[in-house]
Amino acid sequence: MLKIIYIEDYRRPERNLEYKDTIRKLGLESVIEYCECVEVDHISNLEADGVICHSGMAGYDVVKHFAQKKEWPLLSYSGQVDSTPNLRENKFSKNHFSVDSDYFEHVLPEFIERCKVIKKGS
Repeated sequence: MLKIIYIEDYRRPERNLEYKDTIRKLGLESVIEYCECVEVDHISNLEADGVICHSGMAGYDVVKHFAQKKEWPLLSYSGQVDSTPNLRENKFSKNHFSVDSDYFEHVLPEFIERCKVIKKGS
């Protein structure tokens, strides 16, 4: 079974609730679990097939480090000026994807499918 971890951003509890509702509406509750802790010891012990978080949140660098180390696909969302409405892979970090936060709902199914393909290939 696929296991994707959504790391909650404590700065924006309303967005966490909105995205949880989006995940529910898309029927992805069975593959996405939620995590509020970004402590190194906690993140290092996670078992996951992918992670999702905000690129500006506290602990982002910890999540990014372990995503690279453990080869987890990573979806980071943000509202930066250079963010795109499409799932965009970082050319410097394999399986690291980004999207404009306004388009999170639209790219989430594609990210989940990529996680499935990556898991099957490993």
